Amino acid sequence: MKNDKSFAPAIAKSPLLTYMFRGGKYLAVAWMGMLVNTGCLYLFKGILGIKLIPASILAIEIAILHNFVWFRHWAWKDRRDRPSFFKHLIMFNAAAGTVDVAGNVSVLWALTTFAGVHYLLANLLGMIA
Repeated sequence: MKNDKSFAPAIAKSPLLTYMFRGGKYLAVAWMGMLVNTGCLYLFKGILGIKLIPASILAIEIAILHNFVWFRHWAWKDRRDRPSFFKHLIMFNAAAGTVDVAGNVSVLWALTTFAGVHYLLANLLGMIA
């Protein structure tokens, strides 16, 4: 490459590269959200002693808010048709919250209750499921 600036126009002109770059952003935010969720669950249950299910729901909500901020200001930054911040937050929270709480908490509860899996491992498995 002649200079560092020559790569940016190539991304802007290539729909495939733009799509791949945006996909990488989504994956990065998702991984960060998993870390936030796990860290919060450990804080709430492991350190503060909050019961597992309420601690998990709190951790999920914090991770959802974290992910929304990163998606909104990084991954979706170039979108022009975005709703207002609060409308978008409510829509995102309703969709992600419904799926995450139903799926993750169910798997977490089942694995810890019936299989004796440690809550942090069960939480990771619940996020993957």
